Amino acid sequence: MTPSVSPNSWPADGHSPLTEFFRSIHPLDPAILSYVDKHSFPVFVRKGNYLMQPGSEKQNLYLLLKGVVRGYLLDQQKEITTWINEEFEIVGSIRSLGLDKPSEEFIEAIEDSWLVGIPYSTIEFLYEKYPETNIIGRKVLEESYRDAEERAFISRIPSAELKYKRFLETKGDLINRIPLKFIASYLGMTLETLSRIRSRMR
Repeated sequence: MTPSVSPNSWPADGHSPLTEFFRSIHPLDPAILSYVDKHSFPVFVRKGNYLMQPGSEKQNLYLLLKGVVRGYLLDQQKEITTWINEEFEIVGSIRSLGLDKPSEEFIEAIEDSWLVGIPYSTIEFLYEKYPETNIIGRKVLEESYRDAEERAFISRIPSAELKYKRFLETKGDLINRIPLKFIASYLGMTLETLSRIRSRMR
């Protein structure tokens, strides 16, 4: 099912939540904020539905306002969770941005989720016309890179128990919000292994 617009997810003053998010990173000219307001849009995705599926050629980025979403790929019909994001994080199929090819990724809402989206073409326009927006892009990219490095690190920890402990240290607030099967997939272990680890730790 495709995402739908929720009229209750847009602020009464008409300003996009993205403008506040961008301004929290770096001061911006009012003309930039107005452009973001005009070209961003609210999205609501119910739990279990998809923000994006493979084959999609729409290149949007989203700020997650409320909820939890995950990205996953299919390998021989097995779901491999590659990332899990929560409130006030940027989500999207980063692997296909700037490339002339459709996404290979599923992006699924684990909870009812409210987001605000912006076309990547709009972001590219801002980069070209307003050099200061590149500062925001760099800072968001730095955060995304740190998250990717953390995922790469956790995937290389040889002990399943230490992987789980690392997850508790970095994303422990998600333990009671998402199904254990998604955590197990993210950590590269079976649900049975994760359940045994949790039992031992209790």
